[in-house]
Amino acid sequence: MRLALLLSAVLCSRAFLLPDRLEAGEASPVTPAATAAPAAVETPPGLTKTLVYAVLAGQIAAQRGEHLAAFEHLSRAAQLARDEDLAEKAARSALASNQDEAVGRAVALWLEIAPDSLAAHQIAAFVRLQDEDLEGAMYHLRRLVNLTSDEGESGFVQLARLVHKLRPPGQRMELMEQLTAGEPDNADAWFARALVAAGSERPDEAVTAAQRATELRPDWIEPRLFLVQLLKDADRQAEARATLERFVAENPRDQGLQTLYAQFLVDDKELDRAREVFAGMLVESPREPDVLFALGILSLQLEDLASGRDYFTRLRETEERRDDAAYYLGRVEELDGKSEAAAAWYLKVRGEHAQDARIRLARLEAKGGDLDKARERLRLMRDQSRKDAVMLFMVEAELLTEMDRKPEALKVYDAALEAHPDDRELLYARGLHGAAMQRLDVLETDLGRLLELEPDHADALNALGYSLADMTDRYQEALALIQRALALKPDEGAILDSLGWVHYRLGDLELALDYLRQASAKIPDDPEVAAHLGEVLFALGRHDEAWDVWDKGLAKAPEHAYLLKVVGRHRVSQNGVQP
Repeated sequence: MRLALLLSAVLCSRAFLLPDRLEAGEASPVTPAATAAPAAVETPPGLTKTLVYAVLAGQIAAQRGEHLAAFEHLSRAAQLARDEDLAEKAARSALASNQDEAVGRAVALWLEIAPDSLAAHQIAAFVRLQDEDLEGAMYHLRRLVNLTSDEGESGFVQLARLVHKLRPPGQRMELMEQLTAGEPDNADAWFARALVAAGSERPDEAVTAAQRATELRPDWIEPRLFLVQLLKDADRQAEARATLERFVAENPRDQGLQTLYAQFLVDDKELDRAREVFAGMLVESPREPDVLFALGILSLQLEDLASGRDYFTRLRETEERRDDAAYYLGRVEELDGKSEAAAAWYLKVRGEHAQDARIRLARLEAKGGDLDKARERLRLMRDQSRKDAVMLFMVEAELLTEMDRKPEALKVYDAALEAHPDDRELLYARGLHGAAMQRLDVLETDLGRLLELEPDHADALNALGYSLADMTDRYQEALALIQRALALKPDEGAILDSLGWVHYRLGDLELALDYLRQASAKIPDDPEVAAHLGEVLFALGRHDEAWDVWDKGLAKAPEHAYLLKVVGRHRVSQNGVQP
């Protein structure tokens, strides 16, 4: 029976509640009247007042944060009782005291009492490593390997976790190489070397060691997964995928490998094949929640609503991830045009998706003709979640804008900034909304204030510069703003588009064409870039090229208002005849 159980009968006894300052053997200063209370509990065999006092004093000192005193008392108790738990508590108090001498004594006592304690050897090794005593650490590390292996675990992998704490990284590999030098055919040793090499920023050595581990133990999956991840992290994507495909072929029933392979396929945009892999896994585990979830998400991405509905329904029936299932069933029904069914699912969602579900519900209500109900829902959400108030104000304003009620949306932005003055997201959003309303005063006020708060806000610089070029004749001012934005984001397609547009307005057509072609290469599907590029080509007399750009833009975005306006204007200018 452990000492803790032996003490349980006496720790509440007033006969042993001795004051902190009372040393063993001292006469108690407590008055006879105070001690004449209930009869003392019978002391279990082996316990003495000295031992109980040492335990209590150690516990009280630890509670007070007096770690060195706790160590002294608990060490004394451990010596008296020869108890492993007390020795461990003494060692941990010594560690908390940051006193090297105390730590050394505590660990030595612990190992004397429990020479096969894994935890004691771990701490002893850690202390030696901290003191850069590699020879001393080696003894404890080797004992750890032997003791852990005796328990059926991988002692070398445990070592890797401990050695990983060493500084500098080069010392980690040196130590691990010494520890594994006599184990050329031990898969655990090679995998441990791979772990340490990876943590020491030596990727080539990590790959070599992981490969050796997989060769030595072909049925061990963990080093296989690690090897593939190492290759992927080293940008050896093709090799990583080929290696993984080989492992999958060798271990076709392992779900860890199958899951990683499916993730590779998703990264490579091979969604159909990824879904086939997960479907194969579902044959083995028909109610596996994570597999059902993955299949549902992939089905949505593939616009296969029927399959998505089936997988998420089956997920909900497993009683796992019920909120995920409800949320995505709502998404399925919304995409399928079934607003009432979607709303019913959104109302059932709790947890991390709850807020987004309520926002989507508000959008459905607005599109269904009940805008007032939608706005009231968003107002209630703001009251319930103050930390998300800015985002919810912006959702309401965007909703009104979508319903072509821009003046009301502007009032929402006004109320939001009154409640959250100088909020940068709100200043940027209201500024852009002002531009959309041709309210140059709102645009300049808000983006000007934002740039006072954050002079290097590239998007604000670009938006203000583009709007000035598009809405005014202040072209040089616009050019300076856009050039500042480009210096901050040299490869940003939207900024290149703005620079091309301001040069068009300045009459620098060839320079404008160069920037707009760069923008089109960066964001080829952007209809506004297509509108601008066509404008410049048309102005250069290259009408066929201009119409080709516009036609391609309309094929991708047939309802884009700005592009339609530009194309319509040029059709009219040519008497309705398109070249």
